Amino acid sequence: MPGEVFKCGYCINMAGVEEGEIPKDFMEYDFAEDALDFEIQLAEARDIKFTQTLKEPLSIGSHILCTGTPSDDLPWFAVNIGCGDTESGRGDIAVHFNVRLPQCYVVRNTRRHDKWGTEETTAYRLFPFKINQPFSIEVLVDEKETLWAVDGEHYCSFAHRNPSALNAEWIQVTGVRDATLNIQKTDVYPTLAPVPLEIPMKPTLSAPVEDEPNWRPNVIATLPNGIPEGYQVVITGRLRPLLHSFTLDLMDEAREWPRPNILAHVSLRAHAEPSQARQLVVLNAWLGAWGPERRQRSARLVPGAMTTLRIVRGAGEWLVFADDVLVGELEARAAAAGVRALRLRGDLYPRRLLLCPAAVTPTTPTTPTGDHGQLHA
Repeated sequence: MPGEVFKCGYCINMAGVEEGEIPKDFMEYDFAEDALDFEIQLAEARDIKFTQTLKEPLSIGSHILCTGTPSDDLPWFAVNIGCGDTESGRGDIAVHFNVRLPQCYVVRNTRRHDKWGTEETTAYRLFPFKINQPFSIEVLVDEKETLWAVDGEHYCSFAHRNPSALNAEWIQVTGVRDATLNIQKTDVYPTLAPVPLEIPMKPTLSAPVEDEPNWRPNVIATLPNGIPEGYQVVITGRLRPLLHSFTLDLMDEAREWPRPNILAHVSLRAHAEPSQARQLVVLNAWLGAWGPERRQRSARLVPGAMTTLRIVRGAGEWLVFADDVLVGELEARAAAAGVRALRLRGDLYPRRLLLCPAAVTPTTPTTPTGDHGQLHA
């Protein structure tokens, strides 16, 4: 091992380091100086502020567009929606959207009376921000939450807390030198979203790929003629190696907001009791509100592998298959003919989407004891 070595009183294990030994150059690295540089950068980011006072309160349908470019000398930036004194930095913050570039994640939180709440970090897509790459952040104020999109794609939501964004007095951007803000009302979100692609109809599931779209993760795609009875929508793609969850929604409109009705909602939750042999599948519908769930531990998907999901429209139900195994069945709670779009979110990265007749005899897994719901072939 190169370099002078010091013996350590406690055995440690490090890649490339013998047990109980630490290289001298590692011990001489000045972590305190590095931490000090980081603190200085944080202080500089806080000092770079762009604040816009609201002329009227935010309300349902209020839309905030923030643009800017992260720079390499500022390790993070934030969009804050708040009230109270902005000069002292002690005002309440209803929504704190904090982009942490070194860690590659976004923290959402609320600060009230100088105390922070519980952080939220989960998102529907991978971290979208890069140094020296311009961004556009859209914020949509809804009745119970704010919705956040980055570069035209929905990123996350944040439920109103106390204080609520509906009581905000100002919006502030910190840590971005070229920040801009534009506030107006909207009847659609995200306003910068691309035009949805159409899912092609094929005569069979095995039909060759010809002139089909290149699908992106977290897609909303249209079904202009719906899903006829006896037909199926097919999604083939690769699962994320660290599989957490994904959802499939059959909707009556191809949009994020105003919220469309979801005639069939399929949620695979690999994170729920991951030690179990099968993954949890939750089925539901949203018709102005969520209905009763159907839950069954019926999926056995392999993280990192290619998989094919099919949602078949039956005479009065939706059948869900994963790699030709029936993993769920949901009774139609609204007219199935009303489906006009599909939304895919989460850890399934699509390679191909198509609509075709269904002609496969299902395989039904044995439902483990203690699971909720039953499956019927």
